Amino acid sequence: MRITIIKSDQKGIKALEFGRSKLVVFSLLGAVALTAVVALTHFATRWSLQQDLVSEAAIKKWQQELISQKEQLEEAKRISESQIQALSTRLATMQAYLLRLDAAGARLVASAGIEDEFGFGEDPAIGGPSEDVSATTSSYNDVVVFLDQLESDINAKEQELSALESLILDKEINTEQQISGRPITSGWLSSPYGYRADPFTGKRAWHSGVDFSSLEGSDVIVTAAGVVTTVDRKPGYGVFVEVSHGGGYTTRYGHNKSVLVKKGDIVKKGQVIAKVGSTGRSTGPHVHYEITKNGKKLNPYKYLKN
Repeated sequence: MRITIIKSDQKGIKALEFGRSKLVVFSLLGAVALTAVVALTHFATRWSLQQDLVSEAAIKKWQQELISQKEQLEEAKRISESQIQALSTRLATMQAYLLRLDAAGARLVASAGIEDEFGFGEDPAIGGPSEDVSATTSSYNDVVVFLDQLESDINAKEQELSALESLILDKEINTEQQISGRPITSGWLSSPYGYRADPFTGKRAWHSGVDFSSLEGSDVIVTAAGVVTTVDRKPGYGVFVEVSHGGGYTTRYGHNKSVLVKKGDIVKKGQVIAKVGSTGRSTGPHVHYEITKNGKKLNPYKYLKN
């Protein structure tokens, strides 16, 4: 097989003839060149795709890292807010404790009459010679430990103050409940305890209390704190008041013109409970005063002197 190619130029016409072997060589060279081009194109395209995939993966990785960091930041923020809230709650609780301590302290110093020596409700005066150069900023854990110790100290002091207040109040209550003094604000002892001449019969008779003469309508006062147990009109006693003081003790007030309390009332020592009168078996305005213990009538003299 033979192929002739005619080429025409200025120099004339030339004829090129290719035999079978040349055609085979040229065909092989063309196929190799085409294969090389296709291969280069394939590898170039694959490399480009791989580069794009790596970039996308890197971007996704960065995005995941950003999301993770954001979540960690939110968690840290949540923990910080929770810790601040916990500290605020504890501080509010201790503030309430301190208010109670101030109130208890104020009552105690008032009871003891030493208000000028203690400034409850005011900031205490404190200070020091110089600033400590070794001082450091406290950490959260340091603050928590300090608050734990402070709360424990406050609770202990509150219990001590409560116990002290109870003792003082008990002492005051015992003093209030202790029977002492006269049942009138003005007047005089007109009839003693014990045997006497009966003012109506003149015979020797037992007098179970003492009489205090006073102007009609004058104040009758209770000689100890207690509870009114009887307000009534009794034969011989006239308008009658009885007060219980605990421990089996009672005091009785007779011949009253009027009564200012009622059964069940709680009365304080020195409180006006009635007005002087002459009701019942009486020769004139006075108070018949008795003291009993577990129903047994006592001599009022030692109580009048207290």
